[in-house]
Order: sequence, then C-alpha cells, then structure tokens
Amino acid sequence: MKKESHRGQERRGRAQNALGLMYQIGDSVPLNIQEARRCFREAAELGNVNGQYNLGLMYHRGTEINRNFREAEKWFRMAALQGHKKAQYILGVLCAKGMGTTKDGKEAKKWMLKAAEQGEPRAQNHFGAIYGKGLGVEKDFKVAYMWLSLASMQGNRKAKKNIDILAEKMIPEHISAAKQMAQEWKPKT
Repeated sequence: MKKESHRGQERRGRAQNALGLMYQIGDSVPLNIQEARRCFREAAELGNVNGQYNLGLMYHRGTEINRNFREAEKWFRMAALQGHKKAQYILGVLCAKGMGTTKDGKEAKKWMLKAAEQGEPRAQNHFGAIYGKGLGVEKDFKVAYMWLSLASMQGNRKAKKNIDILAEKMIPEHISAAKQMAQEWKPKT
C-alpha cells in the first residue's frame, strides 16, 4: 500500500472535518456526536486546523462529550500554532485562567494578541479593556478605543458598550485620532 501524499492527507483532513460538522448537526446524515468527535479527531491528527479547533471546542464546551480542559488546551494549541485566530483567543483565555494548563499571564497575552492582530473581535475587545484600564500595560485610551472600535465594527456588543464608557473619559481630538488609527489598521496574516 502506498504512503498517502501530503496533499492526500490535507484533502482527507478537510473531508473528515466537513463530515464531523455534518454529524454534529445532523446535516444529510443522522445526528451522531460520537461519530462527529471521531471525524474531528481524525482530521485533527492529520493536521487539519479546523478539525483541531472543532475537537478543542467539543472538549472545551463539554455539552456534547465530557468536558476536558486539558484535551481542549492540547487541540486549541495545535490549531493556534497554525494561526487559527479563534483557537488563539480561546487558548489565551485558558492560559489566563489556568484551565487545562498552568495559569500564565504572559502566555495568555501572547495568544490573545496574535488573535487580536488577526482580527478576532473578542480578543480585540479584551485588548481594548486592557489598555483602557492599564492592566499590565501603560493606560492608553487611544489604543483602547482603536481596539474596541475594531471589535465593535465586527458586531461585538461588549466592545460597543465599552467604547461608550471610554468615550466619556476622552477628549474629542483623542477620539478622532483613535478612529483614524482604527481606519488605518490592517490585520496580520
């Protein structure tokens, strides 16, 4: 039997992840959470970033299978290392809270910043709050407003609420400068 090519593994990983999603919601196949997990695991083990993320979500949420933060952290870390912004954000949260891993503020900040820089709105809201309150960084209302604006433009309601609160503490010139920063901001890929 021939060894599967890298391209073949990528295709099989994508297919297994897609099949896992179908089983997870019962789309064109009977709803089967255990089969969804099996498909996500196969995709994840083949290196499929979405399979890693989806398997991490199953373990993190614990609504479909037993909650296991250690397993969730493992799969989110694999996806995060491949640049998956949602996995990076959740990994940052897990590191900040010490869920499934050692509590580590520096590691949490690293992953959340990677996610925010790629445009993940929850991470952007988080950084807006950090800069607005000066938590571990020098307080900077303009930078805070920029991050909150970016998150708000993507529909993050918490960011919109936080912008309104922050704007009350700012002068109009600083708000204009922060809006300009947000308009000029480009996500990192």
